[in-house]
Amino acid sequence: MDVKTVQIGAAVRYGWESLKKDFWYFITLLLLVTIITAIPNRLGNSFIFSLLSLVVSAWLTGGLYHILLEYHAGRKPEITALFTQTKHFVNILGGTILVGLIVIGGLILLIVPGIYWALKYSFTIYLIVDKDMGIMEALHASGEMTMGIKGQLFLFGLTAAGIMILGAICLGVGVFVAMPIVSLAFMWVYRNLPAPAAVIPAKA
Repeated sequence: MDVKTVQIGAAVRYGWESLKKDFWYFITLLLLVTIITAIPNRLGNSFIFSLLSLVVSAWLTGGLYHILLEYHAGRKPEITALFTQTKHFVNILGGTILVGLIVIGGLILLIVPGIYWALKYSFTIYLIVDKDMGIMEALHASGEMTMGIKGQLFLFGLTAAGIMILGAICLGVGVFVAMPIVSLAFMWVYRNLPAPAAVIPAKA
């Protein structure tokens, strides 16, 4: 049986080395995501614009996760792939909303349950994109993948937060270096955990 462990150091090194290798590729990618997702909020602060921001974010998330997964597999998609991955849009949007509601509900219950559920369902969107899963199937599979390693994932989360804080300290611009490192590191963690017992094989 595969032993599950979160190798935090290896994940961060992968993120750093990947960023050094293709610096402008990932900087451009994250800048596009940041700028485009910010547009609805710049247009207004109403519920409609907040909903539009969520929709745009879900649309770009499919493309971003597709690119990160392809890159880990040794392929380097064009940046335009960010805008073409619409197949999973509905499930990504629904999964994002559902996980968000679960986590918010847990935070209301004395915070700890919210953190627990955030860790438990942290791979939900990746599984939707990578394994072509439905929302409930991805939730269940993420729960299985994170079983026994939530403490390690929490430490990884603290490490990722530390990297982002260091980036913010560097006059703010360092965030655009920190973001790709954290995104690549999290994807590495996902890829290096044993797959759930009953998943659909990854797409070719």
